Amino acid sequence: MGDLELLTLADSSPQGVDPSADAGLVTVATVYGVNVAARLVQVSVRGAALWLPALPGRYRVAAVGIVVPQGLARVLLDPVAGRPVLVLGPVDPRATAVAGTMTASGASTCTVTLDGATYTLPFQAATYGTLPKPVLVLLDDWGTPLWVLGPSAIADQSQVAPTPPPAAAPVQATTSIGPQWSGTWRVDRSAWDRWNADSYGGRSDLYQGSGYGSGVLVGLATFGDQLVNLGATSFDKVTLTAKRNGSGGGSVALTVQGSASGSQPAGAPSSSGTSTSTSAAAPGGWVSTDLPSDVREALRTGATKGLAAVGGTYAGWGGTGTPGSMVLAVTYTRPA
Repeated sequence: MGDLELLTLADSSPQGVDPSADAGLVTVATVYGVNVAARLVQVSVRGAALWLPALPGRYRVAAVGIVVPQGLARVLLDPVAGRPVLVLGPVDPRATAVAGTMTASGASTCTVTLDGATYTLPFQAATYGTLPKPVLVLLDDWGTPLWVLGPSAIADQSQVAPTPPPAAAPVQATTSIGPQWSGTWRVDRSAWDRWNADSYGGRSDLYQGSGYGSGVLVGLATFGDQLVNLGATSFDKVTLTAKRNGSGGGSVALTVQGSASGSQPAGAPSSSGTSTSTSAAAPGGWVSTDLPSDVREALRTGATKGLAAVGGTYAGWGGTGTPGSMVLAVTYTRPA
């Protein structure tokens, strides 16, 4: 044999998972619904109701007046992400035969009610007496009624109507959204970035009004899908903050309207909705204002994806080239 080592049966055979290994990849969740046709079970995991693929099982459904452990199932978690991926089966499955109620009978089939549903099932010949009558109903591996075995000595064991999954409380959060693109439309040139493109904050600055021979200027800052992607049910407060650049003199307010543009448009910028103005700022100063409710809602839904500087008094404002300028502080509510 030389230097070769002899292997034992234990060395060469698959050993499987060590009994002491972490069992945290399985959790217990409440069952709120079963879709037999789709092989799905609805469970509540960490406060969220999810429909998940499921292994066959005679699942009990959580219901009012029923004491735990009814309505529980074991759920497998993804070992990397930790998210629920598969319902492994009920913790306490229903019996293979439960009592329902026979309401009518024919030559070879009868009508039975169970769990709030009505079934037409074959039945075992027996003396059933006066209907309606409790009967013993055979269930398949998914809990679907198959056969009436005969009269039952116990009352109907139908599951009461399930309660809806608990609604998670909404969450309020705050985030800052900066512009993805900004620039200025010069009306008399019918072009973008033809004013002070190499001065102050450069071509990304936003100008409003008319001055120093510029002709009418309209600035635009676009936010893309950042706002609608928050998935908010409401925007409770949106505060715009901007910094005035060094162009022009005196103190001037920034006036904005919403724009449908989420990126640089090919032509002149459009704007609509209620306009709002900040307090006045001297060159180099900062200003802020809370956007009105119609603009907030349009930003939330994605109807508005940008803000246009539409003030009539000449002034320049920092855009993407000025950190913190044309930034939106959004306080919003979203589902948990």
